[in-house]
Amino acid sequence: MSCNSCAKSFSILRKEKGCPGCGYSYCSKCLDHKMFLTKLNAEVKVCAKCKNLTQKPNEPKKVEAPDAYYRRIGAMEVKQVATNTGNLGLVDQEILARLQKLKEGRDPTPTGVTDEEVRNRLQKIKDDMPTSSDAEIQARLAKLKGIPIQISSSKPVLPPPDTRTEQEQANDLLKQYLEQTKIETKYNDEFNEVISDIESRMQKLKGSTGPSAQNSKEDPGQNVESEDEEETVKKIVEKIKAEAVLDPDDISPTTIDELPFCEICNEDAKMRCLGCKYLFCKRCFMEHKDDDDGCNRYEPYHPPKNQNY
Repeated sequence: MSCNSCAKSFSILRKEKGCPGCGYSYCSKCLDHKMFLTKLNAEVKVCAKCKNLTQKPNEPKKVEAPDAYYRRIGAMEVKQVATNTGNLGLVDQEILARLQKLKEGRDPTPTGVTDEEVRNRLQKIKDDMPTSSDAEIQARLAKLKGIPIQISSSKPVLPPPDTRTEQEQANDLLKQYLEQTKIETKYNDEFNEVISDIESRMQKLKGSTGPSAQNSKEDPGQNVESEDEEETVKKIVEKIKAEAVLDPDDISPTTIDELPFCEICNEDAKMRCLGCKYLFCKRCFMEHKDDDDGCNRYEPYHPPKNQNY
């Protein structure tokens, strides 16, 4: 349900109330006109319609006709005009047509539109649109890509067909590789020169001219000698590593820098155990002796005479 005045639906904040005058349902906001009703013998709140009726009691009540009535009257007038125009002359008929148009309140509009008018309208719409040439579009694309306009304009859209023979293609490909090799060699030489220049400057800043600055000025044929030196160094390093991993049994006792004292009591050593190669005095060796570990054999030990302890 909704209010008969504001047409808003009823809710908790907008409660439904009945008008004491007419009996229709209104919301509390629309039912705010106070007046005295004789049938209730009290002052109550009524709707705006009942309030207006009490303020103008002598004014006749206006009753609006339905839409069907107006449509019927219009149809009757059209029929009457059609019957009357048959008895009038051409001038009177023209005047009557004009009066009828004035009554309708609208100007006559042509119903048919020719193809020429449609073509003119389309042409007018096209003229209003901004047009850009192909050159302007290519310039914008080149600007977006960040390349010169000449390169983008000279580049063909489709690659042209290759009309060369297989031999010519092979020769051109070989020529291209040779040129690329020359360019790479040139840039490598320039890069090496720049590196050597930087190294020489670093050596000067350090206060000494290193061998890198001197070797950069020498003949490039010395690279072979440097490679031979590197191979020699590698061989020496490998030899040292091989000696380092040798079994300690292969090393003679004289090469070991050891003190001539017993490993247990720090007395003068008299014998060396052949199992663990340690030095012992006689009493400690008998305690250390073990048949399972191979420490049951010994040899006499004499300290070196050229060392003072």
